Parts: sequence; C-alpha cells; structure tokens
Amino acid sequence: MIDPKTYGTASEVAEAVGKPRTTLISAAERGEITNCHTHGGTLLIEVASAKRWAKTTRKTGPKPRGDQSR
Repeated sequence: MIDPKTYGTASEVAEAVGKPRTTLISAAERGEITNCHTHGGTLLIEVASAKRWAKTTRKTGPKPRGDQSR
C-alpha cells in the first residue's frame, strides 16, 4: 500500500511545491524525482523528492534545435 503522506498525484504535488504539473511530470520521466506508477497507470510522485528538486537551480534556455543545415 502506498502512503498518501509520502506520494501524491502530479497535480497534488505540483500544488504543494508550486511548480507546473507538466514540469513535474517531465522531471519524473527524466528520473530527477522519485516516482512510481499504480497498477492502473497513475503516476505518483514522492513529495519530499519533489520538494528537494524544486529547490535546486536548473539551466533554462531555448531547447536545442534539430539539424539546421537544410
């Protein structure tokens, strides 16, 4: 059984850490935040991991473009 005080849905955790839900999902997919999936496929994110991740500074800027030699 998953402890609801430890894990939450992306929406619940996004509200708790003050970051967009889609940003948390992307970070979880990259392995930057501890997460798991239920048997039904729902992404659950560890709240403490997301809070640590939210405090770190990350590089921001434009995404690299594909081959521009065309």
